[in-house]
Amino acid sequence: MKQTSRLRWICACGFVISVYSLYVKMKLQEDESYRPLCDVNENISCSLVFKSDYGNGFGLSKITKLNPPNGVIGCVFYSIYFFTAFFELKWLCLAQLLACTLTLLLCLYLGFLLVFVFYDCCLVCLAIYLIHTWLFQEVLKRYRRLYM
Repeated sequence: MKQTSRLRWICACGFVISVYSLYVKMKLQEDESYRPLCDVNENISCSLVFKSDYGNGFGLSKITKLNPPNGVIGCVFYSIYFFTAFFELKWLCLAQLLACTLTLLLCLYLGFLLVFVFYDCCLVCLAIYLIHTWLFQEVLKRYRRLYM
């Protein structure tokens, strides 16, 4: 599979997971008794994370003043990456790499919170972390191909 196609495929997967997380978050706000598929048991639960302050604006709303649900941010992020994957411009690739690096650091921060604050395993979160790591690897390959 061509690298550009892989990038778009990764972005589509990230977008779908982000839409699902947004759906679950909205259903949880609508109905407290809603039990999503990602809630397997007490220790494997996405509801706990989505209901928390970290489910909006990555828990950074005091710093950034932005507080949309993380799923909305994910949808925007993966949509932008999907459409920019059609272009192989050096400056755009560098911008993608920088943005992907920063958001990968954000994934590490959220993963730390998941393990050490929530003592939980969120399957949706783990899927996004894996997809994002895969995206980073693909963008890095593209960067190396264009710049080196």
